[in-house]
Amino acid sequence: MTAAAAQPAPQTRAPAARIPKQNFFRATRSEWIKIRTLRSTWITSMIAVFLTVLFGAGSAIAYAKTEGMSDSAAGGLITGTTFGEIVVAVLGALVITGEYSSGQIRSTLAAVPRRTRVFAAKSLVIAIWSFLLGVISLLLSWLVAAPFMGDEAPSFSDTHIVGFIWGTGLAFAGIALLSLGMGYLVRSTAGAITVVVILLFIISIPLSLMAMKWHWAANVSSVMPSSVVQSVTDPFTVSGQTTWADTNPSLFLTHTQAVLIFGAWVLVPLIAGWFVFSKRDA
Repeated sequence: MTAAAAQPAPQTRAPAARIPKQNFFRATRSEWIKIRTLRSTWITSMIAVFLTVLFGAGSAIAYAKTEGMSDSAAGGLITGTTFGEIVVAVLGALVITGEYSSGQIRSTLAAVPRRTRVFAAKSLVIAIWSFLLGVISLLLSWLVAAPFMGDEAPSFSDTHIVGFIWGTGLAFAGIALLSLGMGYLVRSTAGAITVVVILLFIISIPLSLMAMKWHWAANVSSVMPSSVVQSVTDPFTVSGQTTWADTNPSLFLTHTQAVLIFGAWVLVPLIAGWFVFSKRDA
């Protein structure tokens, strides 16, 4: 046997498994999988749709059947959006506070170390999900109410009704992002939900009472999220539930100003949440 034959054949090393490069698309896909596979997401989503349809369709039917109130029948479709917004706020908070309470946030940051990418992916996913909830809720409200409204049933071809649909979608997305920002700030589900519910619902009660005596209270009430969100859910101002200074100079805000203020209510907590998330330990 020759020396060359005695030498063992060289071993070939198996190629290392290729690790996919992390990018924004993969981060967003991961967040989408998370949100749609959580039981809490589906429970809160169904509650949001149910309450919006229940109160929206119910109000529209009641107005259509009440003498002298038929002009408000179409506007009644968005009556239930307030209740849907509260539930969507819960969903927006749970997206991040649930990860903090379970410790999953560490796994998330290990998989996607760039915190800005995680933040943007979560924000995009919850915004899209909430927008779809708003659109579906108003479509169902119209479908449920229209057969019982007789001649007062609004036509789906009416741009005002279409405005209710996409406006509610935008309002739901905005409220969810506001709540998401609060969730990043306080890292507590109960804390974030409490703050958002106070802003959306509770604080308007004492302010309304104070507005009977003090003009400044009426101005403060008009810039709260519970008031300016109606400029988004009713983009053409046809419901009659809220009027703006465009048509009533005695009022404090124009429709455009109300939309901008609502945008500020969404962006300020969101930006603050991003800053805290990017600087604070998980």
